[in-house]
Amino acid sequence: MVSRLQALGLSLLVLYFAYHAFAGEKGLGRWTDAQIELEAKQLELAVVQKDIERLQVDIRRLTPGSVDPDFVEALARDKLAFVYPGEIVLLTPERSSAN
Repeated sequence: MVSRLQALGLSLLVLYFAYHAFAGEKGLGRWTDAQIELEAKQLELAVVQKDIERLQVDIRRLTPGSVDPDFVEALARDKLAFVYPGEIVLLTPERSSAN
């Protein structure tokens, strides 16, 4: 038969492991937090992958030998504010992040 001291020791050991299984650093509570973090990182990864795909398309459009003149014109107009003679340019105030 098991002595009371052994039963108490065994009970404490079971309680110790049960506590750490639920509330410990790698317990069930942390596991759910890790699942939420994983989902957020997967969404971030999807956004980055779409950016990469878009940039790869832009690179192909600017590769020597297959340059897309319409894309070059759009970049020049957007980034360098190029306009054709006789065009009228309307400037609008830019919205800042404070508005």
